[in-house]
Amino acid sequence: MPSAATTPKGSGPEPLGVFCPAAMTSLPTAPLALAVPHFSQNDSATTQGPRMCFSSSCAMAAAFLRPGCLAGPGQADDRYLALVQRHGDSTDAHAQVAALADLGIRARFRQDGRIEQLVAQLQRGIPCPVGWLHHGPVQAPRGGGHWSLVIGVDPAAGALLMHDPNGDADLLAGGYRSTAPGSGRSLRYSERNWGRRWMVEGPGSGWWLELS
Repeated sequence: MPSAATTPKGSGPEPLGVFCPAAMTSLPTAPLALAVPHFSQNDSATTQGPRMCFSSSCAMAAAFLRPGCLAGPGQADDRYLALVQRHGDSTDAHAQVAALADLGIRARFRQDGRIEQLVAQLQRGIPCPVGWLHHGPVQAPRGGGHWSLVIGVDPAAGALLMHDPNGDADLLAGGYRSTAPGSGRSLRYSERNWGRRWMVEGPGSGWWLELS
């Protein structure tokens, strides 16, 4: 990688001096939040928890778009992971696309993401899995890579609402403030600083899955 909800909580104010020129004017004027369930990768009953952010993010989207599709014993994202593993590894976008197709969800892996595209999907009632770089300072992000799920926007805060399966990310310094299960629910990730970690090769370079 260049890897109605509950009331959103913030990850704290972020300095205005850190600026992503590709962002800032991309959010609509009205707030929007989809009532997507949150799953944590860090409470997985499998051995894959540290590397299943992509699966947990897609499982959240699937559970929202196809209610009941992951019903059964155990945790929903673990059941989704088992479906992914029929097609490949949790980190493989093609395996994710195939697993979502098994659940009746069309998905297209794209590397041309802009904030406006995410907003358009949200306005259609569709959450957006997004891949971004969570290591290193915001001025020079690096990966690995990480996936989370955009579930809404908060224009007043200049933020996207995010279900992060790994917890509450430190968008300025990199890494995570908390990885406790549940700590990544309905976070405000600033368009300015998260956008820089997502569109690392410039405007229109974000990794995402377009669902329908």
